[in-house]
Amino acid sequence: MLKKLFFIIILNFIFSNIGLPQVYLNSEMVSNPNETELNQFPIKRIEIIGNEKTDADIIFRELLFSQGDLVSLKKIIAAQKRVLNTGLFTQARFDIIGEGDFYTLLITVYERWYIYPIPLLNINERSWSKISYGFQLLYYNFAGRDILLNFTAAFGYNPQFKLAYYNPWFFGDLKLFTNFMVYKGKVQAKNPALDNLEYDKIGLDWLIGKRFGHFTFLGLTYNYTEISQPLQTELTLSPSGRDIVPSITLSLQYDNRDYKEYPHSGCNVQFWTKKAGNSKRIDYNLYGADLRGYLPLNNSLTIAMRGAVNLTSGDIPLYERSFFGFNERIRGRFYDIFEGENLAFGGIEFRFPVLPITYMDVPPVPGFEQYSSHLKFGASAGIFYDTGAVWFQDKELSRQDFKSGFGAGIHFHLPYIDVFRIECGLNSDWETQFIAEINTAF
Repeated sequence: MLKKLFFIIILNFIFSNIGLPQVYLNSEMVSNPNETELNQFPIKRIEIIGNEKTDADIIFRELLFSQGDLVSLKKIIAAQKRVLNTGLFTQARFDIIGEGDFYTLLITVYERWYIYPIPLLNINERSWSKISYGFQLLYYNFAGRDILLNFTAAFGYNPQFKLAYYNPWFFGDLKLFTNFMVYKGKVQAKNPALDNLEYDKIGLDWLIGKRFGHFTFLGLTYNYTEISQPLQTELTLSPSGRDIVPSITLSLQYDNRDYKEYPHSGCNVQFWTKKAGNSKRIDYNLYGADLRGYLPLNNSLTIAMRGAVNLTSGDIPLYERSFFGFNERIRGRFYDIFEGENLAFGGIEFRFPVLPITYMDVPPVPGFEQYSSHLKFGASAGIFYDTGAVWFQDKELSRQDFKSGFGAGIHFHLPYIDVFRIECGLNSDWETQFIAEINTAF
């Protein structure tokens, strides 16, 4: 009996549909997403249904082909994934219908619940002990154009008020994107030597960028920040206890992941350089790279890899130092805090399905029936190894600076949350720790 159960589990790992796109050819699901360019279809018509709120243009611009084009099955599968990656839909099904010289592409989308006034409960710095609570006014799909408006009033840990606007694509073929944000609040210092000092922070961010093709993004961000401390400490570089820090950041990103919430193939590569300061007292530079790759072993087994580095030059203020134990963490040393001016991280994870993703309907709320249908549920598992180091500019990086951990966990695929992970991490002394997080580690 145990042998039979083990055999069934192994078959489920191998043939699970977690990595399969929702693409159908004359009602038959495409079982091999690695089809070659030789399978081509003359798409004479494209029809979209289910987009009650979203403009059809938002979907058409993700296709990269038009009515009348001869389109390969491979490109249709890639388009289905891009539509789902907009984050506007719980499911996007592509049906290729027809034969001979006439095919129709029927796109059926199921829109996500666009929540407007909602209570806020936020986990800061990947720690369940650092909870913010309050109120958010969110408009996820303003004017049906995939524009996000966000007003936040947060209390508890790092209280703040924030107003943000994000538009991922405007001016049509120019493919520009922008993000504007203003905020004011209090921030708890990460530096252990400051003993949880809380300081005031006011800021403005404006990003303007351009997409090249569909996967390459070039952005320029202007930031203005004021840091004020209530006590005379080493937090600020200015003797007055108030740092005014304007900065310019240039960033380049290439992102062709198939599914952003839980990638199976592709990569997400980012580089950036930041020039900060306006005087001899405040003048420093930050440089960084974050490389993430996803290697599919078959339709459902994936090796995920990440390498990242943050480097600095100049006199780095305490609030710009790099840390493990906050936003960046090493599983197995998840709750340990390490401080420096430079940071390096490397990680690898083997991911495999446990329960295939299925789409189900839940009891609807009157007036919101469409947002409770076709919600995904499933589970995957991962075996991981993380390592990283932080160091100061006046020190050489050595092998002893690296801290490492390894372990395994279960990843639950859930509607709206996307991924909820429960993991067990171990350090080099085989000490264990429990980890519960939302979203993938990388």
